[in-house]
Amino acid sequence: MAMMVSIEIEKSPSGEKTPATKPQRQRSRRRDSSQRNMHGKPTHPLKAVIPPSILPEAVLHPDHEQIDRHVMTYLANTWEWPSEKHKQAFISWKLSEVVLFMFPTGEAERVKLACELLLLGFLMDDYFDKNTLSTNASIVSSLHSLSTSPEMTVPVTTIDSMHAGLFAKFLTYPNSAPILEAYLAMLDCHCVPSRGPSSLSSLKEYLVFRETDVGMPICVELLYWTDPALAGITADEKRMLRPLEKLANYHVSILNDVFSFEREWEAAEMNGEEGGALVNGVAVLAGEVGIGVEAARGLCVRLVRAWEGEFVRLKGEMLVEGRLRRAVEGIERRMSGAEAFSWRTGRYL
Repeated sequence: MAMMVSIEIEKSPSGEKTPATKPQRQRSRRRDSSQRNMHGKPTHPLKAVIPPSILPEAVLHPDHEQIDRHVMTYLANTWEWPSEKHKQAFISWKLSEVVLFMFPTGEAERVKLACELLLLGFLMDDYFDKNTLSTNASIVSSLHSLSTSPEMTVPVTTIDSMHAGLFAKFLTYPNSAPILEAYLAMLDCHCVPSRGPSSLSSLKEYLVFRETDVGMPICVELLYWTDPALAGITADEKRMLRPLEKLANYHVSILNDVFSFEREWEAAEMNGEEGGALVNGVAVLAGEVGIGVEAARGLCVRLVRAWEGEFVRLKGEMLVEGRLRRAVEGIERRMSGAEAFSWRTGRYL
């Protein structure tokens, strides 16, 4: 989602993109998205690249229609859209499903707030792509003030007002402050140069950065905050679950990079050096080991499926019951839910 790592790519004699100089934008996958299968339904261009998951099938929250309608109506009527076309595209992407797939057991009002927060994060991400890093840093600084000192900070812009209202609603619930802290940390990664990964040279370093950049700490906190059955989970229990959390975070981060590569590449090209260069695990891996982008994408897919296998193995060894078992299943749904959303949304096509 962010744009800060500089990975340059060129085409090899065979036509494969390899790290070196700036490439032409990839168009073939976008054209493939219009192909249809034998039943007349659109075929996703990555179906031939990504093998099936071994995780349980994702399910939507039982109140998904009501929650989606509420959140999209609010955002459509409140955000300052650059055009009607942009608004309709955002609505058509069904971004609320990423939350509704991840937290199907959550209390409806809390899941509604989680949807508002994460979809506002999507809007901010797209907004940041069009501005300079210094402008974005100023915006995020204002949001930090709204979070920490709301009584001393007057909202000036629509972005300020939307965040102030949402922060206030969250803070009426106990134990919600860590969610807002994680949200602001994610925004920092998108726009503050001192927190950017410009010096990252390995996939391992990138994964550590990406956990925050893609919003995984928010999702960790939201799991325990939205589900009443997990409200009392202890710090010791969270530490026990940390190996599974890490696998899930890597899985979601790199799978998102696989699906979103073309979109992020185009945004980086449009933004230029001032807005930051491409931040994507496919590009990082290609640059690190000296292979083309498509080969790196294939390796990233194999990593994603390997992390699933490791998750299933650790889950079987833990032999947990009750609240801990519910938490493990919730972490698992983060992976399967994020993937189900990625296949269904038009955001990355």
